This record gives sequence, structure tokens and C-alpha cells, in this order.
Amino acid sequence: MAVLVRASLTKMTLAAMLGATLLVIAAGCGGGEKQVTGLVLAALERNFSEIESLRVRDDDGRVWEFSTEGAVGASAAHLRQHQLAGERVVVTYREDGGRLIAIDVKDAGGPSG
Repeated sequence: MAVLVRASLTKMTLAAMLGATLLVIAAGCGGGEKQVTGLVLAALERNFSEIESLRVRDDDGRVWEFSTEGAVGASAAHLRQHQLAGERVVVTYREDGGRLIAIDVKDAGGPSG
């Protein structure tokens, strides 16, 4: 009887570990955050510290259009400075219903290509 209980507990433990592993994998792969680096084409201001939308052209010439749902770490004024200077930014975003939602914008540094 003790052997059967131990075998059952071992199977349950393995099943729980497998389930937890699958959850971690699913969370890491499903609709996660992505990044694009490029030149600022436009930044529309929502208020003093937030932007409403952002357009960026990557090194391949593709234009990316992002909306936001709050602060992203850069104001429209700061992004316009990047636009005028030709300095690149890194946009971290997620996709939601076909929309690209910027969640973080940082200075890229390095040459503007």
C-alpha cells in the first residue's frame, strides 16, 4: 500500500512540475513583448508626459505605427529631439487585436545608419 501511495505522489508531483513548466513556456511565448529600433518620424502628444502615438522607420525602411495606453518613458518633446537629430530609439511593444501598443521607448545610442 505504501508503495502505491508513493508512486501516486511521484506521478502527481511530476504532473504538477510539467504543468508549471508549460505555463512558464506559454507565458514566455504567447503574444509577448517585441522590439523595433528606428528613426522617429512623428510623436503625437497626449499630455505633457505621455504620447498618444508614435511612428518609427526601421533600418529596412518599414514604417511602424504605435499607439500607447499610458506613459512609455519618453515625452513627445524628447522624441522630437531624436527626430531632429536623426537619433534612433528602441520601442518595446506588444500586439493587441492587430494594433501595436508601445509600452517602452528608450534611446538606442550608436550611429543612426
